Amino acid sequence: MKIGIVSNSATLYMPLLSALSTYKAKAGLMLYVGSSTAPENNAPETIRYCNAVGIELTFEHDKTNLYAWLQQQDIVFFSGYSNIVKTQYLEQVPYGAYNIHFGALPQFRGPSPVFWQLRNGGQEIGLAIHVLADQLDSGPVIWRQNIPNQPHYNYDNIHQLFGQLQIQGVLAVLNGINSGNKLPLIEQDENLAAYYPRPELKDVFINWQEMDAAEVMDIIKACTPWNIGAISLINGQELKILDASVGLANHYSYPSGTIIVNKRTFAVMCKGERLLNINFFKMGNNYVPARFAGAYGLKSGQSFVNNIPNLAPTAAETN
Repeated sequence: MKIGIVSNSATLYMPLLSALSTYKAKAGLMLYVGSSTAPENNAPETIRYCNAVGIELTFEHDKTNLYAWLQQQDIVFFSGYSNIVKTQYLEQVPYGAYNIHFGALPQFRGPSPVFWQLRNGGQEIGLAIHVLADQLDSGPVIWRQNIPNQPHYNYDNIHQLFGQLQIQGVLAVLNGINSGNKLPLIEQDENLAAYYPRPELKDVFINWQEMDAAEVMDIIKACTPWNIGAISLINGQELKILDASVGLANHYSYPSGTIIVNKRTFAVMCKGERLLNINFFKMGNNYVPARFAGAYGLKSGQSFVNNIPNLAPTAAETN
């Protein structure tokens, strides 16, 4: 069996290649690397690795290169390939073409599912392997897995975890085929379907009047580290929060968004009269521990603003 991996991201395809290289005795492994400017994509390193373990490697020079390459495969897994694929070219792949989606389906369709799962603060975070279909992320699911949403998780943590967890799904699919078992095809419930686009500025900006402390924590997790934290604005300056914890309001009673700065602490009053203790933040080019907040002109009684400033929009990594 010839196994094809299609991906734009070395952080996603390298774990798969390492695990699947053990299939060499009974399968050929082929990698198709889509065009990307991502800094983690080191072409010489990929070439050296593939040459060392005998993986056939193709770099994309034109989007149409993919369709000729697909005809050489018996089964194909897409992991982090951002271009739209014309599904009529997949019909001749004997065991099918599947997308590894880093989001629970059908609840988190779209290009940035890790961001939205963290941003929405659910108790669990999921990923799924599904049949590629004309409608984005809508094909039948053949494997899925959920993990608890832990307090210490952030955007990068989840991508690393899912980079490893996807291996379990791919091996389960391959083992099922090699055993002669028919793959389960679980149709997605369209009544539960939701599509989330790439995050925009409004999605990474903290509205202190509308968000309670737990919701602010969710947006911080979803924005770290790719956006260098969740965005807020104070004294006409952008401040990004990278790490925080929820505390009690105690004797404080200030409007939401008001800051309380002491010698070693930096906190913000949130909706519901709970404090958010900021542990680490960024102002300008400086990464600042909370104990130095006063040195950056932050004083008790000042307030974050809730209107979105005229800043350049931003977008998360996709998969």
